[in-house]
Amino acid sequence: MRLAELYLSKPGVSFPEPKVDNAEILRRVRERYRGPEGDWPKLASAIEHVWGICRTRTRHLADADERCVADYAVKATQHCLAVNDTTLDEVDLVICGGIARQYFEPATAMEVAAKLGLKRTHAFDVTAACVGHLEAVQTAAAYLHLHPEYRTALICTAELSGHFLDYDIQTLRDLRTKSAGLTVGNAAGCFLLRRTPWPGGGIRLLGIDTHTVPDHWHLCQVPVDGTLVSSSVELMRLGKLIPPIVRQRFDKVGWRPEEVAHYVFHQPSEPMVRQIIQDSGADPERGIYTHSAYGNTASASVAVTYDQLLKEREIKPGDKIALGSAAAGFSVVVGTGEWVSAG
Repeated sequence: MRLAELYLSKPGVSFPEPKVDNAEILRRVRERYRGPEGDWPKLASAIEHVWGICRTRTRHLADADERCVADYAVKATQHCLAVNDTTLDEVDLVICGGIARQYFEPATAMEVAAKLGLKRTHAFDVTAACVGHLEAVQTAAAYLHLHPEYRTALICTAELSGHFLDYDIQTLRDLRTKSAGLTVGNAAGCFLLRRTPWPGGGIRLLGIDTHTVPDHWHLCQVPVDGTLVSSSVELMRLGKLIPPIVRQRFDKVGWRPEEVAHYVFHQPSEPMVRQIIQDSGADPERGIYTHSAYGNTASASVAVTYDQLLKEREIKPGDKIALGSAAAGFSVVVGTGEWVSAG
């Protein structure tokens, strides 16, 4: 069964400063290194090997003490409103789908709404690791079905991870669980969702679904007041679960993988995304790749990659677009839609 008519806007994005390269991250690890000097070259080489595998080069990173995620979500929202030539007048629902947060309560969406100047709205957060932003889109779609009086949903996310990253790496054993943090970048993103097409173009959602395999919940964690630890090798192996899920979701809307013009997927590493698209039955060149420029921006990476799609390619009416993300847990969200313009 297809969704009722719902249209996802062009994205808005924002990034903290500065933008740093691999050399700066390696410097941070070297600064904290306390092991034998003779062992450092081997450790440094292993770190560079991780970046080579993922094709990590640069990323934006906020300072470790910068935690006001709402400010970046607001900037991404303002960008989203501008590129879609619209205002907040019809926004009835605000959902924040990020991982990072400045506090446990209230919902970050409340602060975003207040800073945008909304006096009355429905605002709350959705937390689902790296699939959070797409999970929030799915939640917004459900609310628009449930509440016909709601006109437009504003769906944002912001990832500031400086205080969750750990550069204290002394051995290759440490690197096994901390290497993922060395590829992380920070970003914020925003979508708008409503029942009528966007004049400048947008995606008519045909379907959006989540598939979760909770047995793997322990492979990646950010403990409360702790730092990111991730069994990256084991998580990457779970990538084999994604192509069958993608094909199943395509079957629900009558698509074949080779018909999809643009794959806008979460970016844990470029080779992994290429392999997923290929194993799904499509040409990897149909994918958009942003990891080398922005790193793994967690829940914001779908918005960042969608924004890059609009910069790189001319999208034609009727083009099939797949939105996808996988996350610690292990969860996969796949959205399907076609490009539509009211103009």
